[in-house]
Order: sequence, then C-alpha cells, then structure tokens
Amino acid sequence: MWALLRSKSTSWNLVERIIFPAPLATYTIDSFPDELILIPREDGQEVPCLFLPFKHARFLIIYFHTNAEDLGLCYSFATTLRDLFQVNVLAVEYPGYGICPGRTDEAGIMANAVCALRFATETIGWPLDSIKLFGRSLGTGPTVALAVEYEVAGIILVSPFLSIRSLFRSQVGLLAEMIDDRFSNESLAAQIRSPTLIIHGQLDALIPMEHGRLIYESIPTRKMMVCPGNMEHNTSLLRNVGTFVLPMTQFFSLPDYSFESIEVPHWVFPALSQRIDEKVAEEAEAAMAWHQAERGNLESSLSPIEAEAAALAAATSAVRGLYSAGRGASQGLLPATQPLLRILGSNLAHLPDEGSEREHNGQAGQVGLWLGSNPIPGSCDRFSEL
Repeated sequence: MWALLRSKSTSWNLVERIIFPAPLATYTIDSFPDELILIPREDGQEVPCLFLPFKHARFLIIYFHTNAEDLGLCYSFATTLRDLFQVNVLAVEYPGYGICPGRTDEAGIMANAVCALRFATETIGWPLDSIKLFGRSLGTGPTVALAVEYEVAGIILVSPFLSIRSLFRSQVGLLAEMIDDRFSNESLAAQIRSPTLIIHGQLDALIPMEHGRLIYESIPTRKMMVCPGNMEHNTSLLRNVGTFVLPMTQFFSLPDYSFESIEVPHWVFPALSQRIDEKVAEEAEAAMAWHQAERGNLESSLSPIEAEAAALAAATSAVRGLYSAGRGASQGLLPATQPLLRILGSNLAHLPDEGSEREHNGQAGQVGLWLGSNPIPGSCDRFSEL
C-alpha cells in the first residue's frame, strides 16, 4: 500500500498502479556520466538507458528490470553483470520510471523495448546472434515479446509470469477475470526460437514457481530451468553461485570475445547533446544576422537577384555546417536551424536557373555554378537530405 501511495505513476487505473508502481526516481540525468544515454523513439520521446561496454566482448545483454526499481536501483547489478560475464550491457528504462517521461503501461514499455533493440541492431550495428535478452519479473514481459519477433543469441527469464491476469488469479482468485490481460507470456512462449534459461525460486510468494514451469514446458527450443530451493522473489541472484552464475556460464558458454568494438554515437549522451544544441543555436543566430547584413551590402553593388543568390549561398553553407554538427544531437536538423531554413525555403523560388546564372559575371555567377553542382532541394521538408 505504501508503494502505491508513493508511486509517481500518472495512471488512475488501480491495476496499472499495482503492476507498475513507478517508484520515485533514484537518479538524475547527471548521475551516470558517459554511461547514461538517451535513445530517441520514433514519436520524439527519449528512452533513458544505461550503456555499459566491456572491451572485446562478443555479447550484448539488453536488460529489463523489475517493476519496483529503476535504472538507479539496478545500476549495481548491471555493472556486476557486465564484469562477471564480460559482456556489454544495455539496461532499459520504462515510461514513468526514473527520468523517463510517459505513462507506464504495456504499450509504453514495449515501445521503449523495441526502441532499445533497434538501437542495438540498426544504430550500433550489433548482430542479433550476439544479443541476449534478459528480463526479471515484470521485465520478462517485454523480453518474451521481443523474443517472439527476433531470434537472438539467448533469452534469460528470472521469475517469469504466465500473464498479468494469471498472476492476479493466483492472488485474488476469480476477481482476476475482471482485469484486462497484459503481457501474455504463456501464449507467446511456444513461439520463442532462441535458447532460453529460466530461473525461478521455489519460495517465490509473488510469482509462484508454477508460472515459470509452465512457460518452460511451452518453449520448443533448447532450454534450461533452475529452481533454487531457498530463493524468494527478491533474493539476490549473486548470493549463491549455483543460482545464476554457473547456469549462465554453462548454458551460454560465457564469456566470449570479439574483435569488433561497439561504437556509440556521441548524440545519445545527454551532456554532449545539450552542448551541441547550445552551440548550434548560437551559430544559427549569427548566420541569420550575417545573411541579412550580407544581403544589404550586396544590394548596393549587385542586382537584387544577384545579391539574393550570393546571400542565400552563404546561408546555405551555414545550414550545411550546422546540420553536419547537429546531425547526431537530434537525428536531423535541430530546431535552431529552422529560421535559416525558412529564409531558404521562401527565397529559393526567386533564384534564376543554372543556365541564366552563368551569364552573370562576378560573385553571383560563381554562386550559380556552385548551386548547379550541388542542387538544393526545392522544399524545406527535404532539406535534411543535404
């Protein structure tokens, strides 16, 4: 009850507040320098993650934590996971947890999970056969869902549940039928194609071990289940070497190495992104002022069309530079460049075509040749293709 009252969940749904209590944040954006990253989602939201590399590690483990912790509380376990098995670790935050915005529900958690996996495969370029998915308790929900869609190197499920409704059924009986189901691990388990390790304590009073056993029986691929006799739901996985460490090393043959190094783009690190944004905003202001001044200076010696062409060329060059510097910070043109784009978009129609521009002498003629060899798109919407 105390957890419910202290929860910072934005949902008024009592079931969601129980399932996703969203504890008060235990970290800030500055808590883990060079380890906390912000991965952009397609809808513009950013997903806070811990990225903990291990030099020459072959495997990347994507970790989904329990419902009662955030990245701050699982940081120690994530670093131990990295060092113990000599793997790269990417720990993913849930919406409404820690510093991650959004409503905590199944859709939001899955959006963050998919975003993290695509970041690993598409942005970092890490192959699926070198990625393992690891979920504990609530984290087994997104882990199983991803395992159905992607065939990866391995799956680790600690205290998995059949589904949220089944979990409530074991606690409140038939009243659970009134609850909308979420994370149907039981129905998805039969579609898992990756080697799977399940660890479920016999003394788990929150998620009975029977849940883990039924999921284990449904999985058609290579699998292993460990059921420690003295393990409760929140028992440390590191207390007994036979609970987690030995099964991990034996079942997955860890550690393993690769000479490929992970290169993480600078724009996912929040401090650097902020510095780039500030620098770009400054330079955009200066470029706009320069464009106006240059246009005024040129108008006295050139025709209006020639003056506009020369000034636009300078502004275009400035935007190209800003775009190059800011590409990573926001996966595209930063908001600071938008005024320059408006200048270009509103004036491009006034430029003469390449042939007529070449007839002029002096600076405007040079601009025409430059524009001819580097065509500027005729729409601001496509300017990001530069």
